[in-house]
Amino acid sequence: MKRILLITIFLLAISISFSQKERKYIRSGNRNYLKKDYGNSEVDYQKAASIDTTSFAANFNLADAYYEQKKYDDAEKKLVKLSKSRTNKENLADVYYNLANTQLRQAEKMLSQHKAQDAMNKITQSINNYENTLKINPRDNEAKYNLSYASEILKKLKQQQNNKNNQQQKNNKDKQNQNKGKKQSEDRNQGKNSDADNDGIPDKVEQNQSQPNKAKNPDTDKDGKPDYKDTDSDNDGIPDAYEAGKDPKHPKDTDKDGIPDYRDTDSDNDGIPDSIDPDAMPKAVIMSDKDALRLLQYIKEQEKKTVKKVNLKKAKAKKVKVDKDW
Repeated sequence: MKRILLITIFLLAISISFSQKERKYIRSGNRNYLKKDYGNSEVDYQKAASIDTTSFAANFNLADAYYEQKKYDDAEKKLVKLSKSRTNKENLADVYYNLANTQLRQAEKMLSQHKAQDAMNKITQSINNYENTLKINPRDNEAKYNLSYASEILKKLKQQQNNKNNQQQKNNKDKQNQNKGKKQSEDRNQGKNSDADNDGIPDKVEQNQSQPNKAKNPDTDKDGKPDYKDTDSDNDGIPDAYEAGKDPKHPKDTDKDGIPDYRDTDSDNDGIPDSIDPDAMPKAVIMSDKDALRLLQYIKEQEKKTVKKVNLKKAKAKKVKVDKDW
């Protein structure tokens, strides 16, 4: 987190309503927090908050203890409540900043669970709270840096989501084409536009019926299945339906060698077999698990930079004499 409000105890110590017992628990919580004993600091802050539910110091520091234990949901709830309470602008800026950090960490967890849409919603909330911080304190460099960082991550996630949507649209279109192929198969039973393998290429074309100088019912890949019943006639891993092109009745012949691409294992005659040639492969953008993991790694690397800047800010904070007896 950015600012652990250990110094708040001194600002509130002059208040008559700030009980001796509450101060004792906050001081104990501060000592445990500085020793990184976040579990016990949480207990101390909870005790202080139970004595005075309106104590800003107890509740703010309790949220910090939650954060350090990765209890991000609890930290968010506490900080959201504090953001709606009556407090001075400086404290409110700290609340917004820590809330934004917490929401960014929640988004990171969602990404690791492949919940991209939930992560985008949470990052959007984080961005709003960094902006709220800067409205109060425009000179907050850490907030500026994290706002830029969160905005960049959101941009990348939206690009990934758009790619996924485009792929879904393509899949829907492919499904429509498959349904069309089924209709053509039904027509085949009536002697209309026969296409035994539903690849879009009419059987009479694959059987070479209109080409008297070529063998009838060829089996290009010699797998015992004639081309008109084979969805990958040349066994290059690319479906005939794709290699046939936009007009399957007149299959595409990229290198103009008289052999259509769906029967040609090197359709562009570049010396690279179609089975490994990127130029021959169907073009599709897919958001894979590897893509999500790479994005998550990017976020973690950026988080290290963020933490470094936060620690620098803490180093400049006013020292706290936590052992002072009030």
